Amino acid sequence: MPTEMLLAAASILFLCSVIQSIIGFAFNLMAIPLLIWSGFSLAQAVALTSVPILVQVATATWKLREHVRWSDVLPASAIRYAALPVGISLLSWVNGLGATTVKQVVGGMLLLILSTQRWVRIRPVERLARGWDLLAFSLSGLMLGMIAMGGPPVVLWLMAHDWSALRTRAFMAALFLLAAPVQLALLYWKLGDEVAPFFLLGLEMAPLVIAGSLLGIRLGDRLDRERLRRAILFFLLLTALFSIFSPWLHK
Repeated sequence: MPTEMLLAAASILFLCSVIQSIIGFAFNLMAIPLLIWSGFSLAQAVALTSVPILVQVATATWKLREHVRWSDVLPASAIRYAALPVGISLLSWVNGLGATTVKQVVGGMLLLILSTQRWVRIRPVERLARGWDLLAFSLSGLMLGMIAMGGPPVVLWLMAHDWSALRTRAFMAALFLLAAPVQLALLYWKLGDEVAPFFLLGLEMAPLVIAGSLLGIRLGDRLDRERLRRAILFFLLLTALFSIFSPWLHK
């Protein structure tokens, strides 16, 4: 791998982990498009980010273990497991379409995620109808497998519940932890040698991601989180639009 790609990957993972810690989201929303723009394939970008995320969510689940309600997590995980193979198959198909088309697909999905988060407003309740659970976690598993962005449907589902902050964080950490090994296994089964070296590279960069997370925690008390959140959302919007219109921008 060229040195410039290696440095780009390290910089992207570190920066995204800092931002994730400060504003509470955006790691893969930023990392996947930026890695693709840096020359990685979609499969390589997903593999590269998945191992550090596994380390992060394992740590978070352990710290929040007293607040994890497995009666909530296990049914949601079962639904995601059913949808994950479909998402991985879509990733494999999109991965072979060419770099420009991959940018457009990822940009389109990112734009859909941003639009949904911007315009959908949900009134919290104690418990949703089971049909909403099936929809949210099926979409989450599909998007996790396809572009490693399975968080947004879960976030919307959580917004519809009047849970405490600790219960919400513990649910997300445990849910992502249970999905990560299955995602990695399916990626390797479907794409084999293309992703295996990037699992190892992601593991090697995990300390860098942890360092970025710790830095983000310290910076979070000194920065205007709301202003930074708006700036990141604007950057993500630009990234999505540039990805979608990349064939015409190069002309």
